[in-house]
Amino acid sequence: MRLNYLLSRFAQMIVVMVGVSILVFVLTRVLPGDPVAAALGDRATAEQITQLRAELGLDLPLWQQYGRFVAGVFSGDMGMSLVEKRNVGAIVAERLPATLELIFAALLIAVVVGVPLGVLAAVYRNGIIDQVSRVVALFGVSFPQFWVGIMLQLLMGLALALLPITGRSSVPMPQAVTGFLTIDSLIALDFTAFGNAIRHLICPALVLAAGPLATIMRMVRANMIDEFEKPYPELARAVGMHPFIINFKYVLRNAFTPTLTLIGFLIPIMIGSSFVVEKVFAWPGLARFGADAIMGNDFNGVIGITLVICYFVVLLNLIVDLLYPIIDPRIRLGGER
Repeated sequence: MRLNYLLSRFAQMIVVMVGVSILVFVLTRVLPGDPVAAALGDRATAEQITQLRAELGLDLPLWQQYGRFVAGVFSGDMGMSLVEKRNVGAIVAERLPATLELIFAALLIAVVVGVPLGVLAAVYRNGIIDQVSRVVALFGVSFPQFWVGIMLQLLMGLALALLPITGRSSVPMPQAVTGFLTIDSLIALDFTAFGNAIRHLICPALVLAAGPLATIMRMVRANMIDEFEKPYPELARAVGMHPFIINFKYVLRNAFTPTLTLIGFLIPIMIGSSFVVEKVFAWPGLARFGADAIMGNDFNGVIGITLVICYFVVLLNLIVDLLYPIIDPRIRLGGER
């Protein structure tokens, strides 16, 4: 049954990818404005515009344009970006690791900090820790990320001069292996480059993690309180089990399944938020290029980035689903007994 479940999920992924590609492709073609004229500038002649439209295949019927696009995707060619004047596939390969590194760092901060704070808020309900967690949660979900990013730049970068406020590194980096500067520097045993990459990563990752951290913390707190109302924590305390083991090994494990579902929903939100964060911190990632592509009416760039983001969203959601039976053995995939 597990194999059948995986096959069905992969089939669903293909359907979603095809549907998203058709939707975005049609929308980019029917939106007002001429991206070719915008790319060539105000001084372009009608002949130059017509020539570029022919080179891009925009003079063909819509269904032929989509067929050429699909064929190009399978061969690694997503078309030419009108913003950067080069292949979108090359831009994605170059910038995607930076965005993934930022998102994974933010998700790590949100989970590592949010889960323990949620547990402590539930254990010491209505106490000082719980009150502080409420303030943190309110701050995390209330303030816009661009404002938090600017304030963090002013505080940590300008007032205290503790952390860099833009870019991804300020020292020579080792040869790229994974594209993740932190991992590549550790592989090369270049701890100076590793420290520099971490320092550049802290501020944007904290801003991107603020909202998810608050949401995870409140979800863990609510689920832990529900689990405390059940008989088994009281029984464990009655037999003399240590409170730490009760809270983190048994109660948290049962309460974490809904939180895992929440994390799966937060990942697409973090990807969308990275457009703002990368712009504020001049982070050279895919989301920053996506923002430039949207502003420049770069239809090939918008389609390519949308497909890449869609692929990672459905893939990460599949991974979250596969983690369910590991965290809670009572859950089985695809109706497996």
